[in-house]
Amino acid sequence: MTELKKASASERVIELLPSAIRNEIKRLVSGRRGGFSQVREIRIRRDAACSLIIGRENVRLYNNINKEELDLLISRLIGGALYAHRDSIASGYISLEGGVRVGVCGYAAYEDDRLVGVSDMRSLVFRIPTGSCEFGDQLYSVFREGIGQGMLIYSPPGVGKTTALRSLAQSVGGGRDALRVCVVDERCEFSEEDYRGCQVDILKGYKRREGIEIATRTLSAELIMIDELGAEDCRSIIEVVRGGIPLVATAHASSLDEVMIKPSLRGLTELSVFSVFVGISVVDGEYRLQVDRI
Repeated sequence: MTELKKASASERVIELLPSAIRNEIKRLVSGRRGGFSQVREIRIRRDAACSLIIGRENVRLYNNINKEELDLLISRLIGGALYAHRDSIASGYISLEGGVRVGVCGYAAYEDDRLVGVSDMRSLVFRIPTGSCEFGDQLYSVFREGIGQGMLIYSPPGVGKTTALRSLAQSVGGGRDALRVCVVDERCEFSEEDYRGCQVDILKGYKRREGIEIATRTLSAELIMIDELGAEDCRSIIEVVRGGIPLVATAHASSLDEVMIKPSLRGLTELSVFSVFVGISVVDGEYRLQVDRI
């Protein structure tokens, strides 16, 4: 994993960018309340419009990036070691220290119908973790009311599922009534720095199936957390639940009805793996939680 030095996540990312874009972003950020802490996403496109999200506002940049600059930026992100990052790039991302995930876009390379790499990358999307969750206390209260039950947190992309899971891990794994929490962090979006005083173990880079097995058999987890469930996770999750370990997970969906009919989640919902469903939405600029117990 590429290591970024001490500073806020957004500042560390910005310092990696070509000077023209870096200076433009700094000018934009300096005039806004909250400064760097409000930067949520930076989107870099080769020879095309670049942009960033500050708070909830999408701002287009005047400067762009050429092929040489993008190639140099990618080399910085992977520390010049393309082979070491080949698998994650083939899965569409590069992981940076501090929970920053960089989505990559380019030309796919296949071998025998298997995606093995991405070449001629043209876009990078830096997803920057936020330091706080506006509805963290409310989410933790929902968890405590149904403690011992499985919980699924759902929302459309970019609304705050991963932020919610980070916050809940801190709350559940900290304090006098802490549980032993194990996070299966396949895409390296959780930072150990956030859990120094918590009973939270982070399995970074593990495929979810292997991570679930380790959390269960060797780490004695009392609660397992997984971000962005997929259909391939069903069998491993069912085995965990049968063993009595509750699961908190996230999934892409815009409503509970969509959760219930989504093919990738159907096996889990039919077997009542989750008893609590929490939907996240933004209405008039405010976060709202929709809580259903089944």
